[in-house]
Amino acid sequence: MAYTEPTSAFIKPDNIIQTTHFTDFSTVPSRGYSLLVRAKRHGRWWMLKGLKEPYRNDTVYQVLLQKEYEITSQLQHPMVASVFSLEEVEGLGLCIVMEWIEGQTLKEWLAQGKHTLKQRRHVADMLLEVLAYVQSRQTQHRDLKPSNIIITHDGLHLKLIDFGLSDTDSHAVLKAPAGTEGYMAPEGSSDIYSLGCILRELHLGWWSRMVIRKCCAPSNQRYTDVETIKRDLHRCWQWPRRMLLLICFVALATGLSQLNRMYTQQGQQTVSDSLKVLKEESHAKTTIEQATTDSLQLQINHIHEQQQAEQNTLQKHQDYIAAAKRKIDQQMAAYGIQQMFDTVTCQRNITIPFLRITDTLIKETKEPELKEYIQDRYRKPWIKRMKELPFD
Repeated sequence: MAYTEPTSAFIKPDNIIQTTHFTDFSTVPSRGYSLLVRAKRHGRWWMLKGLKEPYRNDTVYQVLLQKEYEITSQLQHPMVASVFSLEEVEGLGLCIVMEWIEGQTLKEWLAQGKHTLKQRRHVADMLLEVLAYVQSRQTQHRDLKPSNIIITHDGLHLKLIDFGLSDTDSHAVLKAPAGTEGYMAPEGSSDIYSLGCILRELHLGWWSRMVIRKCCAPSNQRYTDVETIKRDLHRCWQWPRRMLLLICFVALATGLSQLNRMYTQQGQQTVSDSLKVLKEESHAKTTIEQATTDSLQLQINHIHEQQQAEQNTLQKHQDYIAAAKRKIDQQMAAYGIQQMFDTVTCQRNITIPFLRITDTLIKETKEPELKEYIQDRYRKPWIKRMKELPFD
């Protein structure tokens, strides 16, 4: 009978290590449901990634944490943050134990604004290398952005972190679209699209723009693998050097031809013919270069138009969200929610209808931001109030 290894599932207590050996805890600021804590064990610093208290006993978030551990523990690469174990830590609950990395995020690194083109291309090379490896493992990060990339203080090494939204073909749960606005493709999660956004922020040179544009193109025109992106980028970077070599070759050939003219009349005629040929070739090359420049300028203009359209779309979305929040507030005001909240005596005949109202609003709302807004502004404060006051 063939054995099939399970993909994601509920966490089994037998698979969790019980430990109390960590000391010197210090919380690292984080957003969302993840809790990040730096701690010391056996004379070494570690990063503990767990769940914030409101999510700690939620089965969905526990499964999400275990899925992250299962995926990241399979990625053995110097530029992927190493994961060592899944442990039950006293006071923190279930935690992924991973290496502590000294450095700064790529977002902070770029904000310094003092790096050379060579340094930025080195960072791009490292990022392409680690993403090619991750892709070769049939894994998608699904939340690529500068804040999830660590650059060591010497600027020579890169670490890819936070696989909390990652996914593989072998996992069958938690498959909803994920990502961060500004780096997520229009159709959903795409590491190639996110990579293109990051490469644009690295400012890798004028010749790199065609590759970046193809990374951020519609899905049917976009690159499909990182290795091809790396190959095309290196070709773009080598093109100016090839042009310089060609110019040097032409200059050398011209100089030698002029030298020959000084010694013989026959040589003079030969040089004259050579110069004529070189002139014709130079004219042809100039024509080609001009045509290439015009084409590239059109592409640049198109990119600017796309960026403006993206900014307009983002602004419309933000306006829509703001208007929707006002509409929700008006609707809640019409129910007299705030007055009930201020005077409520925790009677079930008030609580249950209100919870039904918020549940209905959440189900009818398609935007995740609006769902979160209803939860944070109305449902969570109400539930908290209910816990503080005794029921009649």
